[in-house]
Amino acid sequence: MRESPYLRSLPRHLPGVFGMVVVMAVIGPFGTYFQMNLGGRLAYFGILTALNWIQINVLAAWFGQIEPIDRWPVAGRMALVGFLSAIPGTAEVIVLHSWLIRPIPWSAAWEIFPDCAFLTIVIAVGVGLFVEQRLRANADAERERVASLPRSDPTADHPTDFLRRIPPALGRDLLALEMEDHYLRIHTALGSDLILMRLRDAMGELGPARGRQVHRSWWVAEGAVASAERGAKPHLMLRNELKVPVSKTYRDALKEAGWL
Repeated sequence: MRESPYLRSLPRHLPGVFGMVVVMAVIGPFGTYFQMNLGGRLAYFGILTALNWIQINVLAAWFGQIEPIDRWPVAGRMALVGFLSAIPGTAEVIVLHSWLIRPIPWSAAWEIFPDCAFLTIVIAVGVGLFVEQRLRANADAERERVASLPRSDPTADHPTDFLRRIPPALGRDLLALEMEDHYLRIHTALGSDLILMRLRDAMGELGPARGRQVHRSWWVAEGAVASAERGAKPHLMLRNELKVPVSKTYRDALKEAGWL
């Protein structure tokens, strides 16, 4: 989750979060205009917005690790994130309102939840579209960078398009690829780094002869395996001592290839 685009882009959300807090404090929705002064409303909506913002981004990052949900359209996925975030959000409204304004009974949660869900869904979808736009912009920039590189003779033994994506400091001894949400972690003998790319696209550029997929989130290069462990949870140990899990889907093919 630490490399999720939602968590990595948190600092870029701050202007929008601050602007929302100011707007809410000025207009004073939900009766707060007549119950609190401007300073109190800034504190009230600042706390609520910050809590919901964190909840939305953490939940979105977690959903990014669940492949069936990650395939949903961004608006649908983030609407679900916003709806679920409204559950703790409703409790936070009751606690904060009771602390700063007047006590609210917990039985009022059913009345508060619809308004809270509407706001968190709007915020979540907005965050999702913002992150998606940045991912597409970065992906377009990466494609333009690779396209601008000089092309070599396709019949000669030169690096593939994917190998040219590897940062020079990591060399060309590619060991494995690990999917991390919308990013791809490249593991070489010299270290690792992230690029913005899907695992399936990377495997398409590398071709079937350079390695095998061993897990939904892992691809391993030919010659990278130092040892293998079979059992309930089999895994491959690479030359750099990186442990790579093997899923049931690919187990039989790896046994036939002599990797297990």
